[in-house]
Amino acid sequence: MSAKLAAKLGLGLQELRTVREQMAPLVDKPPDAQVGDIETAAACAMLHSFYTEIEKMLNLIAREWDERLPSPEAWHKDLLNQLAAPTNNRPVVISSELVEGLSEFLAFRHLFRGASIALMRWDKLAPLLAKVDRTYNQTRQQIENFRAFLEAKDHPAP
Repeated sequence: MSAKLAAKLGLGLQELRTVREQMAPLVDKPPDAQVGDIETAAACAMLHSFYTEIEKMLNLIAREWDERLPSPEAWHKDLLNQLAAPTNNRPVVISSELVEGLSEFLAFRHLFRGASIALMRWDKLAPLLAKVDRTYNQTRQQIENFRAFLEAKDHPAP
């Protein structure tokens, strides 16, 4: 099970890297850039996709390793909290600092899914776009650390 989950997480990290690379033209724009409706809509879709890719990996860990998903009422936030706490079977997967950063992306995802894209404004998206690289790097490192834990489970030191 450990090796399969590690492989799935590796694929998830590749997908996340692809999304991050696709976002580069938007992330690299200055906060005061003059941006049209199409770029604003693209930024919304890319931010949504960025968070969704991260959440898919966390959901995979909760389902396949913890064998427990959060309750349906507030499962998105509960998922973050679940993986920020160690269990008897695993260490912390994501830090409380990363939970805080991901919570901002989660809040945007909820807004994006419930609001008209016509209401989205670049000046409101720019601060979140400025946090993409830090969040990406933290997520990548912490998921890689968890993958190393999984690999050690499959190949314990003598």
